[in-house]
Amino acid sequence: MSFPNSVNYGWPAGFPGAWATDNPRRFKVAGPDGFRAGVGGVTVAAFGWVQADGVSVLNTGTGTPGGFVCRTQQGMLTQYLQEASMTVPEGFMLALAEGGDVFALSTTQATSGQAVYAALATGAISTGAAGAAPTGTVETGWVVARGGAAGSPIILSGPLAATNSGN
Repeated sequence: MSFPNSVNYGWPAGFPGAWATDNPRRFKVAGPDGFRAGVGGVTVAAFGWVQADGVSVLNTGTGTPGGFVCRTQQGMLTQYLQEASMTVPEGFMLALAEGGDVFALSTTQATSGQAVYAALATGAISTGAAGAAPTGTVETGWVVARGGAAGSPIILSGPLAATNSGN
């Protein structure tokens, strides 16, 4: 890590991928081999899809995503002098949240109550009116609990009961 060269006076409300509350949390139940990051790795704080093998997870897919890739200290520093990473390297275990309250970043302005959409190509988050999925996205079943500007931390709230038979 390099020598600190700045001071942050106003910390963000939360960090993407982290749990936002102590409300009930739900994880997608994995098989005996758990879930592992697929080819090229998986981005934390985005949605992920379980692949056909039932083990590999990628930030790309079709249909409802398997869950939200939450921060559980699985990001690895793989480059010399790298200070931070939001990527789970290929083959490493990860967890998929199916419910609870998490911090995330949206590519769009978010207001409380909006539906949460996942980009099929990247798992990135956008928000909008329920039932009006932007092109290239799918509705996740999650909602915005606390909104904010595009690119700033918001809180997503996932369902407390299973809503999909999902991949």
